[in-house]
Amino acid sequence: MKTPGSLQRVLLYSHDTYGLGHLRRNLSIARELLNLAKPPLVVLASGSPAISRIPLPSGLATAMLPPVTKTPQGDYRSLEGPLDISLVRRARSAVLVDVVARWKPDVLLVDHSPHGMKGELLPVFDYVRGTRLATRLVLGLRDILDEPNKVIDSWTAEGVYSTLEGTYDSVMVYGQRDVFDIGALYKLPMAIADRMEYCGYVTTPQLATPPLPPSLTDVKRFVLAMIGGGGDGVQVLIDTAVAASFAGIACVLCTGPLMSRADRERLDRATAPLGDVHTVEHLAEPAAVAARAAAVVTRGGYNSLCELIGLGVPTIVVPRRAPRLEQVLRADAFAERGLVELIDDSTDLRSALPRLLRSATSNRSSFRLDLRGAPKAVAHLSRLVNREHDTLLARIPA
Repeated sequence: MKTPGSLQRVLLYSHDTYGLGHLRRNLSIARELLNLAKPPLVVLASGSPAISRIPLPSGLATAMLPPVTKTPQGDYRSLEGPLDISLVRRARSAVLVDVVARWKPDVLLVDHSPHGMKGELLPVFDYVRGTRLATRLVLGLRDILDEPNKVIDSWTAEGVYSTLEGTYDSVMVYGQRDVFDIGALYKLPMAIADRMEYCGYVTTPQLATPPLPPSLTDVKRFVLAMIGGGGDGVQVLIDTAVAASFAGIACVLCTGPLMSRADRERLDRATAPLGDVHTVEHLAEPAAVAARAAAVVTRGGYNSLCELIGLGVPTIVVPRRAPRLEQVLRADAFAERGLVELIDDSTDLRSALPRLLRSATSNRSSFRLDLRGAPKAVAHLSRLVNREHDTLLARIPA
């Protein structure tokens, strides 16, 4: 029987239209929830086509949504044939409403997208309000979404500010106010800012260093290059391999599980003449490899940078510049604080990588990122559920 005020059922929503970042953040929080002394039941609603290739925390249940992907133009398309995206959205909404109706979670934690993919969460919000379900609605935002003017314009046009103020019980920011002040830069009204909680950066700490994958056990000193899911960034891998060869060091290239066949063939052709290049599609424990690397070349993705800074490994960031400037802004903020080295063009790796290797220094900046985001987020969710008054129900008209 459910104990009033206890955190017993948590539904995590991850729209997962591109890359792995949203999924990995939710998995970090799921691990923290499932490691509690009295762990709640946790369900992850995800449309990621890569979820079957990623180790999931023991005890985590999943509710699979029809998968979609983001097009280069910034819209969405189905990954299951030529289905109209509006039909896919309705199907995903139906799954989400059904999970909420049958399972009645204490908390629905939404990652990144306040309305979900093309508004697919709006029917869920209507159901929660219409049935007076005591589900706390919480939005989790990474540290940086995009340049402020674009976010403000988009949120204004889509009615996000109204949803934040009238629907969500709380907004958790997976970052630090002294790095990027979302409340001020995205011009959040005081009513929303009062419900914001800066939790620090969400990452999964490595309590022990797992062994290297068998294919890499004989590689002694190497540079690691990672580009996230692999939907783009093949040129970064090629330029890293060339720079490593120029510097006389081995390199490990991680393509990511979403790299296209054409890009993989291009990578293989470009690196074939080079010596000591090791290409892998996916690293189950990327931190285990990164911890042993002489240096790492990566995009400016949230999860990768947090893990690398936590490990203290020398890092060069070649941020993605489209379709948004999120990675550029993050890499610039971290570089200003001495946490990483930033270059704009991967062709500059030929000079930047040997320089970093010669310096033989790790990230020794006096600035410290708060990497306790996952436990702080879980503690905040617990406090939210344990409040004496249900703030959501208080806002629903009689």
